[in-house]
Amino acid sequence: MVLKHISIAACLLLAACDGGPDGPTAYEDMNFTQRHAFMSEVVLPQMKELFVEFDAKYESMSCATCHGDGASDGSYAMPSPQLPVIPATEEAFFEYLEDPEHARWGVFMGEKVWPEMADLLGVPAYDPKTAPDGFSCTNCHMVEGQL
Repeated sequence: MVLKHISIAACLLLAACDGGPDGPTAYEDMNFTQRHAFMSEVVLPQMKELFVEFDAKYESMSCATCHGDGASDGSYAMPSPQLPVIPATEEAFFEYLEDPEHARWGVFMGEKVWPEMADLLGVPAYDPKTAPDGFSCTNCHMVEGQL
């Protein structure tokens, strides 16, 4: 486990090598090349590990798994219309979670993916009181009516 954390730290340092004297470059300040390296060398391996732990079918996880057509056209735009669209209201979302498969995914996303992605990107996770602009489901998933 310690080796894993050292490896992650080394990748983060390498991905943000142009950070200057004040430390690594924040993801939002990275240029396209830095972001691509960071996503390929740090985010993809970390997310793949989480997803494979959740379901072995993600062993072949690639950039296209999350970015859909954006991985092919080089835009990597998010949110991705190829990911499941989530309900637009809190009430509809809770109804959506009544389906056991949606609930299973909701727990996985809420407990594993969401906090890990916020951490990897160095941004706060969404919290309506403390981080209303923080990382949330809608950074990756489109909301009904958004298409």
